[in-house]
Amino acid sequence: MKIYVDQVFNKIIYFSTAYGNARGIWRGVNRPNKREYFVELDIDIKYNYDDFMVSKVKEYQMKIVDYKTYLTLLFLEHDEFGCATFRLGDSIIEIETNIDDRFLALKNLFVIVSVEKINIYDENI
Repeated sequence: MKIYVDQVFNKIIYFSTAYGNARGIWRGVNRPNKREYFVELDIDIKYNYDDFMVSKVKEYQMKIVDYKTYLTLLFLEHDEFGCATFRLGDSIIEIETNIDDRFLALKNLFVIVSVEKINIYDENI
């Protein structure tokens, strides 16, 4: 995913994308600068079905509200081990979930999830 780093506070960065703004933790070796990067996003928290809400807006979004980042993602699939696959623009994000058959009803819908921590890895290392 292409991002632009707007602000850097130690390992915490605020960044903007074509889908809005977000906050994350820079996991690269080098300290990021205020510039464009191509990155991979990773969310390493396990979610429950009730943590997701079907979005009325049918487009990808990222926004910060009260120090939390809200992502609007397209739900692609959920496997028998609890791995949920989402699309955010051209990027694929996998999120670990508790196993719940209700996830199957979310397939091909845009959903909103609150994320406290997004790990960001520079793809151009």
